[in-house]
Amino acid sequence: MSTSAPLFRDSPEGILIRLRGFFPSLNTALKKVGAAVLSQPEMAVYSSVNEVAAYAGVSEASVMRFCRTLGFKGFQDFKIALAREMAASSPGRLEETKKGGSPAALVREVFQGYVTALQDTLRVLDLEAMSRAAQALIRAHRVWLVGIESSGPIAAYATSRFLRLGLPVSWFSDAHLVKIVAPFLSTGDVVVIISRSGRTPELLEIARVARQADAQVVCITQNSLSPLAREGDLVLVTASLNMGADQEVAASRLLELAVIDALFLMTAAARSEQSRENPA
Repeated sequence: MSTSAPLFRDSPEGILIRLRGFFPSLNTALKKVGAAVLSQPEMAVYSSVNEVAAYAGVSEASVMRFCRTLGFKGFQDFKIALAREMAASSPGRLEETKKGGSPAALVREVFQGYVTALQDTLRVLDLEAMSRAAQALIRAHRVWLVGIESSGPIAAYATSRFLRLGLPVSWFSDAHLVKIVAPFLSTGDVVVIISRSGRTPELLEIARVARQADAQVVCITQNSLSPLAREGDLVLVTASLNMGADQEVAASRLLELAVIDALFLMTAAARSEQSRENPA
């Protein structure tokens, strides 16, 4: 996947959600445009391309390049899609926790934040890629589930789920062990890599080794423009929200668990259908 590849399908959804996720991977000029859109989406909808460029402090060409990076033909298409998204979005988005709020209000805010994160992920998740990933898992010679540091427990949970289906699953959460076993990847293997940022060097290395070995790489990440996403055959994107750092990390783990559970159910259903079509 490259920065010029379309990130959306025929009905683009979740423009702001995706933008928050891949914002760190944009170059300086595109970051300025992205920051302007994220902070003032209404301005982007009601302004001309030169007005947006002036607001962001960049050239009109940078604004156009920003729109193409998101997969739109031009600025007008981007504005129409953003306007539709804003009109359809639910009110009451998550706001930063205010000091002095009542305990009940704080509890509601935390739960609403997680609900919003799940809804946003459902909007941007590529269901076709999910289906293809499920089929790949069924056909896999071996399944490697990889997640290090805070993603390690998610990979461990995924292993426990897919073992229930009798899949040949191995779990790796140690960066040094990942380097040791990576050369043993081969054709027919599927590597599922979980990384919120998509920038962890050890995970990028195993993705590249997997590609060289003709193994299939499935990525679960927030950043659809990350180096890891560019190495992936199938990219399952989770949402990124404006939360406090600690809560955002926790929410990202919840979203990864939801993607794993959905992928498990899709794999189980596909395997059951395959068994009916090919009885013993």
